[in-house]
Amino acid sequence: MTLKSRLLDGGDGLGRVLAVSNFKGGSCKTTTAMCLAQGLSLRGRKVLVVDLDPQASLTELCGLYAEKMLGEDDTVLPHIYSPEEDKLEDVIQQTYWDGIDVIPAHPTLFAAEFYIPAQVSKQENFQFWGILRDGLAPLRCSYDYIILDTAPSLSYLTINGLMAADSMIMPLVPESLDFISSVSFWTLFNDMAGSFKDGGDENKKFDFVSVLLSRVDNSSTSSASVVRTWVQAAYGHWTSAIEVPASSVMSTGAVGLATVFDVSKWDGGNKTLARIREPLEQYCRWVDEFYMEAGV
Repeated sequence: MTLKSRLLDGGDGLGRVLAVSNFKGGSCKTTTAMCLAQGLSLRGRKVLVVDLDPQASLTELCGLYAEKMLGEDDTVLPHIYSPEEDKLEDVIQQTYWDGIDVIPAHPTLFAAEFYIPAQVSKQENFQFWGILRDGLAPLRCSYDYIILDTAPSLSYLTINGLMAADSMIMPLVPESLDFISSVSFWTLFNDMAGSFKDGGDENKKFDFVSVLLSRVDNSSTSSASVVRTWVQAAYGHWTSAIEVPASSVMSTGAVGLATVFDVSKWDGGNKTLARIREPLEQYCRWVDEFYMEAGV
């Protein structure tokens, strides 16, 4: 039974939108988004990934090469420009992975950061933060999960992604600068969301917020144990008990435009591969069971 049919039995029958976000580059954000999509699809869920980052890294993990195969008309940009005429369903593409579709990104996606504020200055009470939310609404009927990979900044598209999301996942490398950046992220987002009063969005709430420690180095010379205590003190129950350890498997996969779910064998040993894959599988199970148990 898929998530969607289960929801039709006792909920609203709509898929859930998950935003994967972090201020800082190198936080495993894109890799986490793709692994989350793959792990959920292996649990029988139909997943749509939406790349909101002009760097288009998630798009390339999906097997589409932005510079050679795509243009701005293949992204969310047409919908940003003309929400009433251009629907997001028109730019959905299949990926090499069964059960995962994608709305890709392209470097020209950065144009949204100029277009949206221009519209804000022209239109009084323009609810710019709801463009993506409204565009994704019809797609909730077709997918169990919609996963948004946002840019490593609080851009207009990132704000749209966070306001569209039911839940938010923040991968966080347990290093001091990464922790400080994460705190700044929440401060700025809280201030920004508090100003969205016209649409009743000033009290934006998520079904859950999850801080997922990633690329965790547990060696004696690492600062991970110290930073972990900072994270737990700052985020409390938001901090996931599941952690993804540091490994050359992840860096090797990234170079090859692949994730640990794409690799069946690795030269460093299958135990090492399993050590990385298992916590990601556990995390996907946790997300899926959260919505199963919540019945929403």
